[in-house]
Amino acid sequence: MPQNVREWLPPEHLCWKVLDIVEELDLSAFENSYRTDGQGGAAYPPASLVALLLYCYSKGVRSSRRIEQACWDDVGCRVITANRTVDHSTIARFVRRHRDALKSLFVQVLALCGQQGLVDLSAVAVDGSPMDANASRDANQRLHRLEEIISRCEDEINTLMDNALAHARSVEADVSEGTDSGPAPDDWPRLSRLCDRLTRARSAEEKLYERALPSPNEIRIKVEAAERIVARAEKRLAAETAAHQEKLRKYEARARADRAAGHRGANGRPPVSMEHKTVLVRQRARLVKARAWLERARNPQPVPSPESRACLSDPDSRLMLSKRGGYLQGYNLQIACARRQLLLAIEVHDNPSDTTALIPMVKKIQHNHQAAGLSGDIQLWLADSGYASTAAFEALADLPLLVSVTSEAHQAGFPAKRQHAPAGQQAMAARLATPSGQAQYRQRSALVEPGFAQLFQRFGRHLNYRGRHAVDTEIKLLGTVHNLNKLLSHTAKTRS
Repeated sequence: MPQNVREWLPPEHLCWKVLDIVEELDLSAFENSYRTDGQGGAAYPPASLVALLLYCYSKGVRSSRRIEQACWDDVGCRVITANRTVDHSTIARFVRRHRDALKSLFVQVLALCGQQGLVDLSAVAVDGSPMDANASRDANQRLHRLEEIISRCEDEINTLMDNALAHARSVEADVSEGTDSGPAPDDWPRLSRLCDRLTRARSAEEKLYERALPSPNEIRIKVEAAERIVARAEKRLAAETAAHQEKLRKYEARARADRAAGHRGANGRPPVSMEHKTVLVRQRARLVKARAWLERARNPQPVPSPESRACLSDPDSRLMLSKRGGYLQGYNLQIACARRQLLLAIEVHDNPSDTTALIPMVKKIQHNHQAAGLSGDIQLWLADSGYASTAAFEALADLPLLVSVTSEAHQAGFPAKRQHAPAGQQAMAARLATPSGQAQYRQRSALVEPGFAQLFQRFGRHLNYRGRHAVDTEIKLLGTVHNLNKLLSHTAKTRS
């Protein structure tokens, strides 16, 4: 091969384009984390490793070991790394160390797309789809099983530590007596595995309690209902109290009048006192019960269901319905697509349902829109019936939002079973029933469905990392590379 590395590949090769893009990115967040006093071993330049990640991800190579192998046999990787083979552990540590900085690349690439005029904000569609986590579906355990695992791991760890302490004391005694002690038992690998399993079991147990906690919207609904019940109970108690007080007042007035007339007392049996009146006692008890319910609604205590499960491999992942039938252990991937399937946001959601994801996605899109410096406002927001929620409609009332409140088939004009909107969503249904609303909503599938197809065709439906933070970094890299390839394709067409 030629001695000059720049002659190994043609100028239009992907690696040169990636290197040019990386030069435009702000990598100060990576560089500021390294020491500047000259001590320690020399690190790889962050620009080189960022370019290596973007280049390999663009080719569908995401495993750190496969990236290491590509540094041997892929000419583009050899150009980027200047003929150095980067170890897979170095790549994994770089990703783990710079998670926040890698996430910021998504907004920077989105800003470059905006500068090239690629971002069309006339309509944005939001949708979700499950992705397989790096975890086994068979590793899901119920609460009582997790408690047993935690208890057993704690007992075994305590036993190992007691054995180690006893061995240390015997060694001290043998040394003082001048005798030779036997070799120490090699229990540290087992102790490490037990500690790791204990940590994951505790994390899974915490996840069960966290998921048992009602969502903020459910808490708000329950609090509002409890407040109405308390208000009715207080009003009823006040009315009954006022009525009985009036009855007591009339009796006292009649008794005074009879005594003034020379009678022994008022005619008739005297009324029951306020403390013993049956109606008032019942209303007071009802009010106490309603206030206790209100307090529980304001401060709910999570109580996991006996059938709820959490995964020991990756406690942040959940069982979800698969697109191919059955269940998978994974995450709910949420994307927001504009024209040309350009991603404005890509997030990971651990709830199998999309209902609670609309408000966080809208806020994330608005944040990315502002951070990337995109000009103009989003003219139309679109989402399918999985996002229909009265609370979301109330929170996003100021946005031009169209969300299907019936089935997708009915919204598209085909016969369907669910043709009526639930209570509280009639306004959205009326907006969708107009000819302009129907025409605008038809754009949804063409905007977002090809976005999922392009992502899964390039990267597959599986995730390599475990844990919410690590998975979020991984999908941000997928979204960054997706938009980067849109930018490179647009640049190539413009030049040609």
